[in-house]
Amino acid sequence: MPRSCVLTHQLLLRVADGTTMDLWRTATWQISRLASCSTVTKLAGSDRAGPVERGLIMLGGRNPVTERRRLLAELRRLRAAAGLTQKQVSTHLEWSMSKVIRIEGGTVGISITDLKALLALYGVQDPEVVENLAGAARAAREKAWWDDHRPHVHPELIDFIAVEAAATSMAEYQNFIVPGILQVPAYIRGVGKAFGSSEEAIERSVFMRTERRLLLTESQPLEARFILDEASLRRTIGSADVMREQLDLLVELNELPNITIQVATLDRGVTDGMQSTFTLFELPDQDHVVYLDQPGFRVLARTDPDEVGRYLDAFDKLTGPDHATPPDELKATINRIRATH
Repeated sequence: MPRSCVLTHQLLLRVADGTTMDLWRTATWQISRLASCSTVTKLAGSDRAGPVERGLIMLGGRNPVTERRRLLAELRRLRAAAGLTQKQVSTHLEWSMSKVIRIEGGTVGISITDLKALLALYGVQDPEVVENLAGAARAAREKAWWDDHRPHVHPELIDFIAVEAAATSMAEYQNFIVPGILQVPAYIRGVGKAFGSSEEAIERSVFMRTERRLLLTESQPLEARFILDEASLRRTIGSADVMREQLDLLVELNELPNITIQVATLDRGVTDGMQSTFTLFELPDQDHVVYLDQPGFRVLARTDPDEVGRYLDAFDKLTGPDHATPPDELKATINRIRATH
């Protein structure tokens, strides 16, 4: 099946599963261009495709990013508990030193055979512990929905999406446009057209950002805090109707218990941290990562504790009344801004 037909396939299965009219618009756009896709007619009426068949979530329901991080952290912990250095591990198992380093660093996967050899060396004999870690190793190699998009988007974006999916919470300051995870499809299309993206790239963005937003509404949703500069809400993307739709969604999302949206209004002061957009993620192992927007749609990851700490402090400062409205005033703030569109 051609790549574009596969994308239509995924969109139609989402529509058949009762998802939003926004995805229906995306799917029908694809149909208008891809009438030759033999699966279109059948899929439009399908009601039996599950999430794994759709290719939209991780197989087995386990996030490969989370499982990989958990496995690597546990292997490092077990080696330290056994009092062994990486050099001693390589000597005992007759492996090269670089193999041990690559496994612990996550630059290569680990086979179940190698995993069991490490666990035996570290004195791990409990069958449940061994099987749990073997399960994590298997899950770490599974495909996620974003893997199908790797050939078509920047690798930095794929990394960002994978970490976002693994995170337990996020905090984003945006001074330019509405954050991607909060954008409605018409807004996404407006941004894409303004940046000169192709129609295929725009529809791929619609699909990927709509998929990302499911993290905010699933049964165990991502805890998310956003601070949007007022200019990002006043800047017209697409049309006045598009902006009204976008602003309406922000008000709706802000009512969810896991989401808070604040606005850094123009009548409040500036402070350090407002110079550029940044996104903070907290991961299950309590590590933090900060992503900084870069020219050319690239994001730059930083994990240095001191640097991450500065951005955590900056975000907390931005949430204060000197710089942003409280979350319960979002609707009133939006209504005031809406009058200008």
